[in-house]
Amino acid sequence: MLKKQNIRSTIVTGLLGLAIAGVSNEFVAAQAVADENLPSSNKRDVTDIHSICSPGENNASVLVHVENIASVEGNIRAQVYSDKEEDFLEKGRKLVRIDIPVEANEQSVCVPLPATGNYSLVILHDKNANGKADFFSEGFGFSNNPKLRFGPPDVEDAAFSVHEGVNQMTVNLQYILGTDDAKKKKRRSVRRR
Repeated sequence: MLKKQNIRSTIVTGLLGLAIAGVSNEFVAAQAVADENLPSSNKRDVTDIHSICSPGENNASVLVHVENIASVEGNIRAQVYSDKEEDFLEKGRKLVRIDIPVEANEQSVCVPLPATGNYSLVILHDKNANGKADFFSEGFGFSNNPKLRFGPPDVEDAAFSVHEGVNQMTVNLQYILGTDDAKKKKRRSVRRR
């Protein structure tokens, strides 16, 4: 219980608990497709979805359409956890991690999954590609797009079901201080006075 409270405290001060999720040496190859290769983000053509995202060996994957990417720099990181509270955002408990370079302001990421079932997903825009969550300058999003406040969403708000084949979802990134670098500098200077 104390460990969980310490984690929540860290998350509140930094907003999200992705730093807690840690950096592992695991890397799963992924396919990224910039939206310029897809039809408009409002009308996605699912007739050719298997050319973009394969269901993989376990016959389960999710094609995540990431929207609201602030800048075309760094990496997009997708991390998949179980739908259990004790696993959600905990170090060493992620099931899949995908890192791909940002190629456009809207981009799709194919995430292979271990099997059909229930999962939770977090997306990070690692703008400086340092492999760490820089809470005040990088964007975060979760499956089901729950509203972010002073910490991560509850796992129930981010849980989703995966069926056989290619599943799809859209994740909208949110940036704590917005996306304008001038606004960030101004806010920092006001805080230092």
